[in-house]
Amino acid sequence: MKRPTTRPIAALAAAGLLALLSACKEKAAPAAPPVTSPEALSAHSAEFRKEVVKAAEGVYVAVGYGIANSIMLVGDDGIIVVDTMEDEATAQAVLAEFRKITDKPVKALIYTHSHPDHIGGARIFSGGSDAVPVYAQREVIRNMDRTTFELQEAITRRSLRMYGPMLPPEEMVNVGLGPGLEIHEGSKIDILRPNKLFDENLKDRVAGIDFELVHAPGETTDQLFVWLPKQRVLLPGDNLYKTFPNLYTIRGTTYREPRLWADSLDKMRALKPAVLVPSHTRPLQGEQQIDENLTTYRDGIRYVNDQALRLINLGYTPDEIAPRIKLPPHLASSPFLQEFYGKPGWSARSIFSGNLGWFDGNPTNLQPLPPEEQAQKMIALAGGAEAMLKQARDADAKGESQWVLELTDYLLRAQPQAAEAKQLRIKALRALGEREANPNARHWYLVTARELAGEFKLPGRIMQPTPEMLAQLPLNRFFDALAINLNPEASADVMTSVAFEFTDSPERYTYIVRRGASEVVPELRGDADIVVRVSGQAFKEMLAKLRNPAIALVRDFEVTKGGKLEFAKFMKMFEPMEEGH
Repeated sequence: MKRPTTRPIAALAAAGLLALLSACKEKAAPAAPPVTSPEALSAHSAEFRKEVVKAAEGVYVAVGYGIANSIMLVGDDGIIVVDTMEDEATAQAVLAEFRKITDKPVKALIYTHSHPDHIGGARIFSGGSDAVPVYAQREVIRNMDRTTFELQEAITRRSLRMYGPMLPPEEMVNVGLGPGLEIHEGSKIDILRPNKLFDENLKDRVAGIDFELVHAPGETTDQLFVWLPKQRVLLPGDNLYKTFPNLYTIRGTTYREPRLWADSLDKMRALKPAVLVPSHTRPLQGEQQIDENLTTYRDGIRYVNDQALRLINLGYTPDEIAPRIKLPPHLASSPFLQEFYGKPGWSARSIFSGNLGWFDGNPTNLQPLPPEEQAQKMIALAGGAEAMLKQARDADAKGESQWVLELTDYLLRAQPQAAEAKQLRIKALRALGEREANPNARHWYLVTARELAGEFKLPGRIMQPTPEMLAQLPLNRFFDALAINLNPEASADVMTSVAFEFTDSPERYTYIVRRGASEVVPELRGDADIVVRVSGQAFKEMLAKLRNPAIALVRDFEVTKGGKLEFAKFMKMFEPMEEGH
């Protein structure tokens, strides 16, 4: 696409002046930045040596036990645990190591943010108690619930592709932030709801430990950092780790505002910490080294953000911007900005969509042909499926793996079971994965190759909540989850309503279905077609699949108006559909 030529006169004049000044002196070509390689990724595994590191007096961090770290602060008569691992098993392993250092009771938990790998083992650290104070920034609860109730299945499958826990050991190097995602089907999570919430700042003292919590949006909107002023120890959460940050993560996320992330790093820099203990990768000591790395990290983020916006203003599209965004050599050479997690090009795409939305400005993309129709037309343009298949074979012979993927996209859209196209695609995915140094991309290629080969089917749910965790979750959010799962075809001609009376809660809800749309009313409507009585806990456990739905409908639900058959038909409208492409 030709670049726009209309630019303000003042800008053109300034550009001409800069060009004239530049011509007055010769410039040496900048050194080429290093290229992150698979060999460098293997060396990066040293960052995750499994051990508990003493970062400062009374500050210990467990590295390498899961994808995230857990940090123990030892006080006079108890401890504070910052971040609680991804599930019960990893939490138990870390707690056992902490207990070799001290047997002081846990007096508080702190969540640096809402990501599951930081909160999944909370009840293990609390000793099963719901009474332990749990500190978090106020938005944590909303973001936890969004993942749990609204997007769990999509995020689960995408996370399994990105982190690759189902890959064989020979294909797994590390995940950039940790040795691996230590979860499997049936892994149990036990998250405690935060009960000590704050907005921007909170100062407190627990077990003789003075600490300050500061809202620091970055990798998440609910991110905080922990500051221990007496020791000048900073716990930055996930706003700094030893790899280029995921300003966008390919597993999917809401927009991560780079400017806010950089501003949060500036807040940290102003404190001049002597010790830095991230929630991923290893701790750092020394004020100068920490300041240099915080500054470099901040500059890397702002560079990508500002250059992406510059190119947006020049009229470039995301596909044109992504390959143009390269860190300058002095940033690209930093150990803290190697592309073991995020990539500047991915980040630039996110900055475009975060600021301008999905439309790239090309009118062709306002109402594009459906993918299946486009595939048929491209195959016809190529001279038929056999002709396009020959192009894919030729591309494979030349080692043009990306072109093979693009061609087989069309072929498999038109003929999903086409054997040779499928094999060519699998080979291309494996080739791209094997030479990819970014673990997120590497795993996505390798996992999707195995999916296409029929070696496994990714589950929509892998982590199992405990009944105790479900008991804490609000009932209304389970109705939100039902609404998201309403099958539009099954409910297209349905007009009905079901009232839910809970035996262990004063809450009452009526769920209304109106021809594919739904409404939840927080009351027991007298005109409901069906009325059921059930304990809130049984209802939650059925929806979370801790109870067999068919058995639960017979055993746990009492239908006081209408019939059980009608209620069963109602619930059938919420059965999951097949996963899309």
